[in-house]
Amino acid sequence: MKTVLRTGLFMVLLATAFTPAKAQCDASSILIQNITQVGTQTPGSCRVTFDLSFEMANNNGNKFIFLHGWARESYPDFFDCVDGSPGGNGAIRPPEGDDLTAAFVNIGIDNSGATPVLLTTYTPDPGFTLSTASTITRTVLPNGNAFFVITGVTATLPVDCGEAFVIAFDFWSSQAAQAQSAQCVNCNVLYAVNYIAVTGLANCFNLTFSGVITNNSDTTISGYTLVYADVNNDGFLAEGVDVLVQDTTQFTIAPGPGTTAAIAGVINPLYINMDLLVVTSLNLEGSEGAAQVDEVLSTQCGGLPVTFKMFTANRSSRTSVQLKWETASEIDNKGFSIQRNMGGNVWEEVAFINSQATDGNSSTTLTYTFSDANSNRGMSQYRIKQVDRDGRFKFSEIRSVRGDGQSNGIVVYPVPTTNGRVNVVFDDMDATRDVLLSDMNGRVIKQWKGITNNTLQVENLKQGVYTLRIHNLQSGEVVAKKIIVTNN
Repeated sequence: MKTVLRTGLFMVLLATAFTPAKAQCDASSILIQNITQVGTQTPGSCRVTFDLSFEMANNNGNKFIFLHGWARESYPDFFDCVDGSPGGNGAIRPPEGDDLTAAFVNIGIDNSGATPVLLTTYTPDPGFTLSTASTITRTVLPNGNAFFVITGVTATLPVDCGEAFVIAFDFWSSQAAQAQSAQCVNCNVLYAVNYIAVTGLANCFNLTFSGVITNNSDTTISGYTLVYADVNNDGFLAEGVDVLVQDTTQFTIAPGPGTTAAIAGVINPLYINMDLLVVTSLNLEGSEGAAQVDEVLSTQCGGLPVTFKMFTANRSSRTSVQLKWETASEIDNKGFSIQRNMGGNVWEEVAFINSQATDGNSSTTLTYTFSDANSNRGMSQYRIKQVDRDGRFKFSEIRSVRGDGQSNGIVVYPVPTTNGRVNVVFDDMDATRDVLLSDMNGRVIKQWKGITNNTLQVENLKQGVYTLRIHNLQSGEVVAKKIIVTNN
């Protein structure tokens, strides 16, 4: 009979998951979760199944992908690893069976076709046995990377069930027909297992979250947390999809087991009812930066009563801005608060429009318009706060409107930015665009496909200089804009 290894979800995350990739095989957003004990256990080991996910560049160079995991004490450093890369250059001999005797997980993926396939034979050494797994899927994220999810991986951990230890992973990929050489290597990636436990709850009623980090070890543990909204509700962290809701927060926990540190924060109304993913990066001696991720579940207030079909805001004259929005359905809807921001991130209500639906209920499309007296010569932003009859609310997306006389070209503001957030206003209201953000070294940081809105908000940028390239798919025109992020 299967028993759960520990309560809740157990996840671990690549320590470098939140830094730009250095090579085509640099894995990020790596999670191991849903660990479950199976079979009869032997002292000094733990037989388990688990699910694993990771993100990697989506290109032809990763025809085959392999990953191997050891307890840190048994890591053989086959690739002579230096800062995550092998000591040699060019094509490298891949590990063979004798090099992997202490590895407790070994996975191979044929990534050459329309759908990935789990390998049953380790092509560099057919006599070596790979770990078994149930399924594998691959999804291309908005940032252009491929996101892999592997379920039902079977492995024997090299410690007693529940014991804290650190895993060292090697990832490598090959373009060769039978993976005879490793063209790209991401090595000595460290994970913390069972050092801490994170529990908590996201409260959708007051839009806050709270919880505790529990120290399961007999040593002082310090580090920091990042909190993400699980936007697509799949339980897996993918930076190209899930959204950062709380940035770096430091913590220190006295030696345990059982000592705790509190975590808490505020949830943006846009992410109401969404579960959260808490990333905890640990400072462990010899394994600085090892991390794990835990899921914090939402209280789930239930579906909000209005479904927006569209929302636009356009300057109709020197002194007026026209707003229009449609709802596909409404349930117990009181109405809409129209809010405007004319600078300094200060939002003010300019009008309240009551629901057109009888008793606030409708199953057909309803159209609303409002003309705002606005002669601001700078950029203005608008959003709609939909208010339910019982006081619950949610916000629409933000729309930006140019001031009278402002250029019709693409506008990026503010420049520079001190909070890592910039707004982009496009020139052609009816165009579809692809947008790519790269750092000063040309590495792709984020990517958006098929944008039809006239605005885009870029968030969570670290200090530095970035280039935003906007490709108008109708005209073929490509425009580059500079983004500068400075310290507060």
